[in-house]
Amino acid sequence: MRTFKFPAFKICLSVFLAATLLLAQISPLQVSAEAQTPLWPSLKTVLQPIIDSAAKQGIQVSVGVKDLSGTYDNQEILLGSPDKYYAASTIKMAIVALLMQEVEAGRLRLEDKLTVNSDVVVGGSGTLKNEKFPQDITIERLARLMIVQSDNTATNVLIDLLTFEKINALIDNLGFDVMQLGRKMLTPAKSPAEDNYVNAAELLALLDMLYSGSLVSDKSREQIITWMKGQEVKTKFGAALPGKPIAHKTGELGDVSHDIGYFLEPGKEIAIVVLTKITKPEDAGKAQELGNPIVQRVARAVYNYLLDNPSPAPSPDSWPALILTVSPIIEAAAKNGIRVSVGLKDLSTSQGSRELLLGSHQSYAPASTIKMALVSALMQEVDDGQLSLDQKVTVDPEDVVGGTGSLQNEKFPQDVTIERLARLMITQSDNTATNVLIDAVGLDKVDALMNQLGLKVMHLGRKMFAAAPTPAQDNYIDASDLAALLEKIYKGDFLSGKSRDQIITWMKAQEVKTKFGAALSGLPIAHKTGENGNVTHDSGYFLIPGREVAIAVMTEVTTTSSFDEAQTIGNPVVQEIARAVYHTIAFDSVYTDVNAGHWARSYIEAAAAASLVKGTSESTFSPERLVTRAEFVSMLVRAFGLKPSIGLPTFVDVAADSWFAADVAAAQETGIANGQTDHVFNPSAPISRTEMVSMIIRAYEYENGSVTGFLENLPYKDINHIPAWSKNAVLKTQYLGLINGYEDGTFRPSGNVTRAEAVKSLVYSRIK
Repeated sequence: MRTFKFPAFKICLSVFLAATLLLAQISPLQVSAEAQTPLWPSLKTVLQPIIDSAAKQGIQVSVGVKDLSGTYDNQEILLGSPDKYYAASTIKMAIVALLMQEVEAGRLRLEDKLTVNSDVVVGGSGTLKNEKFPQDITIERLARLMIVQSDNTATNVLIDLLTFEKINALIDNLGFDVMQLGRKMLTPAKSPAEDNYVNAAELLALLDMLYSGSLVSDKSREQIITWMKGQEVKTKFGAALPGKPIAHKTGELGDVSHDIGYFLEPGKEIAIVVLTKITKPEDAGKAQELGNPIVQRVARAVYNYLLDNPSPAPSPDSWPALILTVSPIIEAAAKNGIRVSVGLKDLSTSQGSRELLLGSHQSYAPASTIKMALVSALMQEVDDGQLSLDQKVTVDPEDVVGGTGSLQNEKFPQDVTIERLARLMITQSDNTATNVLIDAVGLDKVDALMNQLGLKVMHLGRKMFAAAPTPAQDNYIDASDLAALLEKIYKGDFLSGKSRDQIITWMKAQEVKTKFGAALSGLPIAHKTGENGNVTHDSGYFLIPGREVAIAVMTEVTTTSSFDEAQTIGNPVVQEIARAVYHTIAFDSVYTDVNAGHWARSYIEAAAAASLVKGTSESTFSPERLVTRAEFVSMLVRAFGLKPSIGLPTFVDVAADSWFAADVAAAQETGIANGQTDHVFNPSAPISRTEMVSMIIRAYEYENGSVTGFLENLPYKDINHIPAWSKNAVLKTQYLGLINGYEDGTFRPSGNVTRAEAVKSLVYSRIK
């Protein structure tokens, strides 16, 4: 084992530079305008509201994400400010990269020891400063402390070992223009030009090169990632994603707060960089207080995105009316930084025992919706004779907690019936009553019931207002489990009819009327709200006679940590979804010419409920009548939510005062609809299948971006009759499953389209 004394140990710079010739195989970083173009539109939709909200608070943010798995076609996205930032401890990733190159070259070994004297000890982060010196420390321990603790003393010792010149030579060799190591840790920079700097693009590229093995060997990469997995600073990614497979390196100074690293979800691995900077003079020094929550929100948003994507779209045949009415609300909410999940279960069988899960499939902080798990376990205990509702429990002063509920305002000790405690828990979300019931029932029995019911996410791990020392001791829920629990309660799968009715009676008396209650006042509903931090939920039953459904609506406002702001932003979304679901379920078809056996009935009713189509009269739809070009354009404009144009179409045969003029103008302006010639639209002509397909695919791409990956062949007998100008559109719609051919194997490109066929195509184009 070799031991090196400082500052005696040196390596000739020329030797180092010769060794770095192998880096010639690594392409220098090119941060072009093209490279910075977001390639993940849906990920941008998730992240941009967080970045914009932070900017309004005086916090500059840069975010970089790079797909390492291939699942997302190795795309990357750079959002926010492209500016340079003070590096804080993120610069240590460049140091560790050079260190491992030196180990691979045989010039250093991780087991080698360095003599560290007291004169190199500095303050700030890390525990090494608290030890006795001089002492001999292995390079491995120094590197580990530098990464897992951001230990400044260990870092400075490694800088002396590697030298500024070599570290910056590596950075320059990688083509980085911003990243630099200009000073040691906790050493003032002689001038701004001699400080430590990074930007998101270069850090992302460095992480990518480390992971891909183009900068270090696989063995060295695994060593670096192992150190990063052991990260002890858990104020950013670690606070947002406890227990998740992540490896990261934090960085923080008075005015900056960063985290960078890898999210290692199997098959969806990414590199991620989140940099934040305080810009308001009055907030100087508050980067941890103000910046950490932003980093956490970005981390959660990206991780949930990975888990949710790619995921199959709901089948257009599953519950088309609700998909059409609810999905646009969820999509609009996402653009405003609100993650939404909606779970639905048909309880009446009038909808064919349908079920639906829309939006995010990931878990949420449950707030008080988790109390549905507790009341279920309680009533199971009542059914089994272990407890009774008229049994009294002594509530002592130490049981009292704050938050929602009126019980906290009473005098204690006091004997309270279990029935009153349960009623207060459901109708008021009373936290004191809830905690007393947790003691009476037991967390273990609630957990056992959830397991018995096959609910994989729903978990009650702690009391209200209690800390969760580990992820296993926290509370979790998702819309799928909550809707499933509501269904099982309603159908009596594990409770008696009497207990089910008692729970629903309590839910009907809900006193928190900021969500379902505000949207559906006076209507037959029974529900349980939940709100805490930046989440706001409601769940329960819409009890329309003969059309009963269980519903769970969960929202997380990703742009804020403020409870009041989250309620102001999130509650209207919950209300809008509640109204859409209720009125869609209650919708009665008025079309007498679309009988129960008609093949397109569900699509026509769905489109009518969503106000995408109109009948040919108050009571008829005329499903077999051919649809005209004008009619189809109007349907398409409504289906894709295009705003009718205030301009005029340029076609000579579209009069300014015609009922379809604004729709044709909107479709023309967006490039969705063209004329049959430059100046003729021919609005009253029946639309052909190829014309319809072309308009649909243009509208789809206008909203979702270009369709790629489609095959160049078609399975139709009459493929040669498909006009060349429409072939790509047919290929794309076939690939997306939007339109199929006929049973005889033909596509019939010049064939006309009935109103029923047009509606089904529109429904599929909005759902796929």
